Amino acid sequence: MTPAQTSLDLPRRIRHTDPDTSGLVCGADLHHVKAARRWAMQATRTTLSAAHPLLVCLAELHTNALRHTASGLPGGRVRIEIQRRSRLFLLRVGDDGPKPDAQVTVPTKLSAGKAEPVLAEGGYGLALVEALALYWDFSGNEGGPLTVRAAFDRSGRTRLPR
Repeated sequence: MTPAQTSLDLPRRIRHTDPDTSGLVCGADLHHVKAARRWAMQATRTTLSAAHPLLVCLAELHTNALRHTASGLPGGRVRIEIQRRSRLFLLRVGDDGPKPDAQVTVPTKLSAGKAEPVLAEGGYGLALVEALALYWDFSGNEGGPLTVRAAFDRSGRTRLPR
């Protein structure tokens, strides 16, 4: 099968045995970002105002994966998971690793002492995640697939200004 044929079945939900965990696999098409937001709104099982910080960060992380990793190439995939806990939503967005022959990059947290973030390539994705999530980090190895993880208050409350 060609990458175009394998992406016809996307976005596709991922089955989980835990009823409080929902997953979605999207393809390299930027239109899948909108579909992922709609899916996430349903997966959170809450109001739009409570889900808003998660939805904004999901769109930014999904777009980052498509723009900066092999997930944006034909046949690429972005894996999204939302876990509902008693007081938190946990979001995970995974990519396919770096593009071939591209400089390897990893997400970086903003420095605590800086008034304004230094934004590589002009994006606001991680700055928004830093502002809206209670906590975020990433897992994976440099040069391989990465998963960005973020925690959100289920009430929609965001991190307080420092």
